[in-house]
Amino acid sequence: MTNLYIIIPALLLGFFLFGQTRNLLKYKYLFRNNILSKSNKYELAPVLRGRVYYPRYFYIPSLKQYMVYSNVDESGPFRVYETKTKPDGDSYALLDEEGNNIVTFETPLRFSYRSGCFYGPSSYIPLLGTGKKDILHYDHIHNSNLDLGKRDFEKLFIQLYTSAEYVEFINLRASRDDIHQAGVIFKRQGKIEILLSGLRDSRMICRFQEDRTINNREDYYLPDIQNKETFPQSKPSIEMIWLETTNINPFIYWRLGFKREFKIEKYKTQYSSGLQGIVKLGIIPIYGPGESSGTAYVRFKAKGETFRIKILEVEKISFIPAYNLGLRTFQLPAKYRTKKSLVFMESVQNSGSNRLGGGVFVVRPVTNTNPSADIPSDITEEHFNTLPVTLQEALLQPDEVTSLKLIDKNLHEWIPEIERLKNLTHLEISAPINEIPDAISKLPKLQQLSLEHCRIQKISPQLTQLTELRDLDLFSNKLTEFPSVVLELKNLKRLNIGANEISNLPDNIGILKQLEYLSLTLTNVTTLPESMIGMEKLYIDDSQNLKEKVPESYKHLFMYDKKKL
Repeated sequence: MTNLYIIIPALLLGFFLFGQTRNLLKYKYLFRNNILSKSNKYELAPVLRGRVYYPRYFYIPSLKQYMVYSNVDESGPFRVYETKTKPDGDSYALLDEEGNNIVTFETPLRFSYRSGCFYGPSSYIPLLGTGKKDILHYDHIHNSNLDLGKRDFEKLFIQLYTSAEYVEFINLRASRDDIHQAGVIFKRQGKIEILLSGLRDSRMICRFQEDRTINNREDYYLPDIQNKETFPQSKPSIEMIWLETTNINPFIYWRLGFKREFKIEKYKTQYSSGLQGIVKLGIIPIYGPGESSGTAYVRFKAKGETFRIKILEVEKISFIPAYNLGLRTFQLPAKYRTKKSLVFMESVQNSGSNRLGGGVFVVRPVTNTNPSADIPSDITEEHFNTLPVTLQEALLQPDEVTSLKLIDKNLHEWIPEIERLKNLTHLEISAPINEIPDAISKLPKLQQLSLEHCRIQKISPQLTQLTELRDLDLFSNKLTEFPSVVLELKNLKRLNIGANEISNLPDNIGILKQLEYLSLTLTNVTTLPESMIGMEKLYIDDSQNLKEKVPESYKHLFMYDKKKL
C-alpha cells in the first residue's frame, strides 16, 4: 500500500509533465500568420509587423472601421541588411469591423484624429473623407518662406480665421524635416489652405500631452498670439473613439497571481549571465542576479478564447520571475463595446533588438480553421518547428523573401528547405556546416553569400552557377587552399578568405577583373602572384604587413582609398 502512495503521485506528476511538453507544440511564434484560439472560433491576425512604437488605435463609427498606426522598425539581428529604404513616417492600417485589412500604407505626413486627414507642409491626404491615398496639394500655402514676423503672422492668422469654416492646429514635425514645426489648417469656401510655422523662431507654442491608457504621447500646438483662447480650433469634423488599455506599464510582467490576461506557462532560457559580482565587503564579494534572455510560452485570453503564443528574446533578471514581456491589449471603452468589437494586441518589448514577432495583432473571427494553412502543404507542423526560426518565417512567404540569416550552432548540414527561397539575393549562415553543397545552384539570384565562422572544407563546383554573385565571405573556416571554383565567378567584387589556413593564391587570380576587395587577414599568404599587378581596381586587406613584403610594383594594391565598402 505504501508503494501505491509513492507510485500514483509519481505517475500523475509524470502525466502532467508529459502533457505540458506536448502542449508546447501548440504554441506558435507571433510571426506565424495562422494563430487560432483553442476552440478555432477566433484567430490572432497581424496588422503591423515589426517593432512598433506606441501604436494608436481608433474606431470610426461613421465608417464602421478601425484605424491603427505606429512607427515600425523591421530591422534586427535576424535579418540580413536590406539596401532598400523605407519612407520616413508611420505605417497605417484601416480595418473593417470583422478585422479584415482594407488598406495599409506608409507616409511621412502627420495624421490628425480631428479631421481624419494626413498633413504635411505642402500636401495632404483626406483618407477618411475620400477613402483614397491620393496626395493632394493645398489650394494655398501661407508663409511658405517662413519669414513672417510675429505681428504679421498674428494679423494673417486672424484674417484667415474669421473667414474659415474649419480651423485646425497641426503638428508637422517629421523625421528629416528640420524646417517645419507646426501649422494651421483653414477650410475656406471648400478650399484647403495652410499657414506654416517654422522650427526656428516659431509662431506656434508647443505643449506635450501624455495619456498612457490610449498611448497618446504627442506634442500639440497653439498659435503664439495674444488672446489665443478666443481663437480655438474647430470641433472635430469626424468622430474617432480611442481604444484603451488597462496596462499602462507593459514592460514589467511578474509571473505571479491568477486570472491574468497573459500568463507565462513556461520560459526557456537561451542565454543567462548567472550571478554577477556587484560589490565587495572587505574581501568578501557580493553577488546579484544577472540578466537572461529566452523564449516565453504565453497563454493569452481575449473574447472568452484562449490563444497559445511564444515570444522570442524575452529578457528578465535571472532567478527572479519578472519579465520584459511587452504584451497588452486595447479595446473600445466599456460604454461603446459590444460582443463583436475587435480586440487588438501589441507586442512591443522595449529592450533587445529582435523584431520577429513584434507588432500589432487583432483578434477576429477565424478565416481558416487549418492551423497549418500558412506553411507549405508538404511540410508537417512537427518538421516545420525543427527549422531555424528565421527560415520558418521566410517559408511563410517564400516568393517574397530576398534575404535570409541563419545563426545556429546546432546546424551541422545544409537545410533543403532553403532551396524554396528562389528569390534570395542575400544569404548569411554561421553554423558548423562543412561544405557548400551542389544545392547552392538552386539559388541563382544570389548576389551576396556569407559563410563566416563555419567549418567549410569543401565547395561544390556548382557555385559557378551563381552568375549574379558579387560578394563571397568565407572568413574563419577550414579551407587549406584557395578555392579554385572562385576563379569562375567573373563578376565577383568582394572576396573574404581571411582566418583560413591558406598559404598561396593561384597564379591566374588576375582573371577576376571585377574584384575590388580581397581580405587575406589571418591567413599564411606571404607572396602575391604576378598576375595581380594588373588588378587596378583591387584593394587587399591583410594583417601580416604584406605590403612591406612584396615588390614596389604591388604597392597600389594596398591603397586604402580604393577600398570598396
